Amino acid sequence: MSRVFSAHRVSLVWRLLAWAGAVAGLLAAFWQDWTVPLVGMDLRTKPGHVLIEALEAVKAALIGSLLGGLWGSLVIRGRHIGSVIMFAAGLGAWTSWMPAAWFWSWMAFSMIWAVVVLFGQLGAFGKVLRDFWSRHEAWNAAFCLLWVLIGTSCDAALLREAPSGIWEAVDCLAARFLTHLIMAAGVWALLAVHRHLVPPPGRWLAWSVVAAVPVLRLVNTWLQLWWGKGLIEMFGELEVGGRFELERAWAAGGVEWNAGTASLAIGVVLVVAALVNLCAQISKSRGWQVSPRRLVRLCLTAWLVLQIDQLAGAMLKERGWLWWERKTYPRRMTWIEPQPGLRGYEATFHNPTVPVQPLPLRTKPDVFLFMVESLRADTLTPQIAPFLTRFRDQECQPLGETWAASNVTHQSWFSILSGRLPLFFKEGREAKKMLALPAILKASGYRVETRMVNDFSYMEMVQTNFGQPTEADVMEHVDRESPENFFKVPEREVRMLRRLKESVQSRTPGGLLAITGMDATHYNYKWGTAFNPPFSDYEENPIFPMRPNPDEVRRITNRFWNSVAWVDAQLAEFTNWLKAQGRYDEAIIIITGDHGEEFKEQGSWFHGTMLNEPQTRVPILIKWPKAAPQGRGPQVAKASHLDLLPTLLDALGADHSLWQGMPGISLLHPPADERTLILTTHFCGKNGEAMLLRRGSAEAAFGWRDFWQPIVPRDLWIERVQNVPHMQLEAVFGDAMPRLFQKLTADDGRTP
Repeated sequence: MSRVFSAHRVSLVWRLLAWAGAVAGLLAAFWQDWTVPLVGMDLRTKPGHVLIEALEAVKAALIGSLLGGLWGSLVIRGRHIGSVIMFAAGLGAWTSWMPAAWFWSWMAFSMIWAVVVLFGQLGAFGKVLRDFWSRHEAWNAAFCLLWVLIGTSCDAALLREAPSGIWEAVDCLAARFLTHLIMAAGVWALLAVHRHLVPPPGRWLAWSVVAAVPVLRLVNTWLQLWWGKGLIEMFGELEVGGRFELERAWAAGGVEWNAGTASLAIGVVLVVAALVNLCAQISKSRGWQVSPRRLVRLCLTAWLVLQIDQLAGAMLKERGWLWWERKTYPRRMTWIEPQPGLRGYEATFHNPTVPVQPLPLRTKPDVFLFMVESLRADTLTPQIAPFLTRFRDQECQPLGETWAASNVTHQSWFSILSGRLPLFFKEGREAKKMLALPAILKASGYRVETRMVNDFSYMEMVQTNFGQPTEADVMEHVDRESPENFFKVPEREVRMLRRLKESVQSRTPGGLLAITGMDATHYNYKWGTAFNPPFSDYEENPIFPMRPNPDEVRRITNRFWNSVAWVDAQLAEFTNWLKAQGRYDEAIIIITGDHGEEFKEQGSWFHGTMLNEPQTRVPILIKWPKAAPQGRGPQVAKASHLDLLPTLLDALGADHSLWQGMPGISLLHPPADERTLILTTHFCGKNGEAMLLRRGSAEAAFGWRDFWQPIVPRDLWIERVQNVPHMQLEAVFGDAMPRLFQKLTADDGRTP
């Protein structure tokens, strides 16, 4: 017996070497982005997207596991030397010692070797295969059933966002059950193959993946219900700026990575392991057995029923319903694909830029631009923001509806300082040049000073807005190494405004562009310790509950309003100081929010989920110099962040041709009739609406694939329309179409 055991252990060592070499080699090929020869397939289909890369890495490891297990199980003659070489090849690929051509050559040779051995033992192999195919073995049926139930229940929870239609919803749920049944039966059949091929120490790889799937599905559904976006969208959005910062994003959402959250994560792993083991014990006690043949039959039967269901749905369901299913449930197990959206388009976007050049400016007043984080337009009330309310009503240009161009910070800053659509943020990030507004003023003799109390290395905002190296004369922001981190945000703001005052005092009037970012209104909403907030009934430790009651929403909103009141008081103190210094009357003062903030008005918390009114309706306050020929300025029905660059250049005397064709207008020369507002974002996980055209009561919302990627799409579609007869975009949004598109062709060939 000891000899047999020893021989088995030695055989196991060689199989394990081959298996480990194949797994390491496929992971190395994935990590180094090697293209598979002849097939031409890239193992990394979306480099930079951490979650998709993680999923693809798992796939690569499982493929390597199957290939290494197959080779180790088939090859007897030469197994020892072959296993050593297989392991050395994997190690060499992982350490970059072995070039790609050598690695793929060895993998191809190894597989050919295994195939030759297979054909040499075809009879014996056929007997083994038939026995494996039909033999009933114990399996974890309880966990498989739980797998299907969790997947189907999670999909059912998302039906609350579905279009109306009971029959359609029932059919959708049936299709989701069939889909999860197909996946479960197929996965358990592959598990059986994997178990027979792979040496015992390597079997944990497949089971750990299978065990993690229900947890990931629960987390993904919870995020979709709570935050309005799933894991793919959320992780994709974290990388829009080119740097993955999960910890900071968690902190922005109220989650801190500490001993408590680490313990929770470990606890989840232990609970899942215990649950899998419990299900295995239940299955064993029940004597549940199954053969791979039965699993494959179940998989194929469910797949055929699903195809019939999908064919019937394609004929009976409306296009909108079909598209909602497609974008909500990406795992579908069918070749039947609905047309995206309500109508598809091929588009070439218009991308004008304002040339950076010195301008013979008629006047050079000081310009103070205050960017207030998450400032909603409806917070300007006497109770919340008395100064800003009075400032808007008595001293600023009368503007009606005022909107951000996006729903997130970095894209809004880009649109304000460049006058371009937020859609082109990636181009600005790659160029790393100071954007048009500060660059033109600097070239024309202005001194540019920028101060923020938060970290503007986030999303590479310093480089994107002000160049690398920075072209601003003063660049202050609080990165991780800054000594300002010693102070809390409200105190940083006080200190920052003090430094701004010192700079103003040190200069003669005129020729200063001071861009200042206020951050106390960012979650978790803060104010100074000595400040008396107007709302005493506020949430002390704000969170974003998934199912809040009205009182929870009110208390969190009150906390936000208190932070707005704090910033309002600071801005009031600064403007009063300017008046005392005799620097107020002739200055241009612009105060705006980078985006809004939602408190469950349309199902979301915070911002970065939709281009809706709570997340994009912001104040835009512009005070012109007392001696300006336009006075307070003409009344304008609607204004956008995209209008600030043309308006400011117009006020300083630049020629109007400079901004012709740009998406914004000069608010000093508004159009006589209604105009179209344009909003774009890469952060629209709640509903997939990445671009919104709004004119009066008419709206057209567009989406495109992988909307979280910082790309300019060529193929897009309408997700939703409102008061647009027969989807005639040109008839309703004709003023915006030339500023937005060079070409737009509908998928039915008709003019939009």
